[in-house]
Amino acid sequence: MSSVFFRQMRAEKLKARHKKALFVPLGFLLFQILWAVWQISSMKPQELPDGYMMFFYQLPPMNAIMLPLMLSVIASRVCDMEVKGDTLKILFTLQKRDGFFDCKYLTCLKYLLIFVAGQGIMLPVLGTINHFGSLKISLYLLYLLVTFTVSAVILCIQQFLSLVSENQLLPLGVGLAGCFLGLFSMFFPAPVARLILWGYYSVFACVGMDWDSEINKILGYYEIPFPTVSFLLFLAAGILIYLICRTIIQKKEV
Repeated sequence: MSSVFFRQMRAEKLKARHKKALFVPLGFLLFQILWAVWQISSMKPQELPDGYMMFFYQLPPMNAIMLPLMLSVIASRVCDMEVKGDTLKILFTLQKRDGFFDCKYLTCLKYLLIFVAGQGIMLPVLGTINHFGSLKISLYLLYLLVTFTVSAVILCIQQFLSLVSENQLLPLGVGLAGCFLGLFSMFFPAPVARLILWGYYSVFACVGMDWDSEINKILGYYEIPFPTVSFLLFLAAGILIYLICRTIIQKKEV
């Protein structure tokens, strides 16, 4: 079984060679780096020691705006070959269906990992160059964990939509709508915001901000206790979503 799985993964690698999907996470990462450099250029010298806290506060909403679209494009590029013509019918005739969804998902996760790893490198590099304060490792790791986990659940849904849709405009439209929902969810009441999957980048944010409402002056950033129980429930829901999507694709009539 393992040899079959590795052959399927190799086949996915060969199919993805000419898709240029790697440029998708790299392009979004480049945009975030340019945005981060612009943010730093507008900071006052006395604000630099809080640079890491500022990014841990600002990056989650930035991810909520950008990543749903990025993930929809990645899933669309990876799954595009199977939804054209009768390719999926031929594929399911030549191989077992069991590992198909898994291999596709792992291929998509590879590009997500590249993006998250790029963010993980970007933060300490920019912090070192610009003399930020000390990087708190717990916040750093929690930020990367939340970014990857929330994105992985959204990616699963986007891959499912790409595989069941004959036209990739639908999953891309869902990804674009997720960008707007993720942004506006930050202004909704907490119970409503928790119903919007794309807003969980901000729901699990570990840094808040104090500010004076009269003069709109930032007073400082503070650490928010991480909602471990809520995160575990979200993780369990994500696994359930994956199993449901996987089962539907396995039983899909082609």
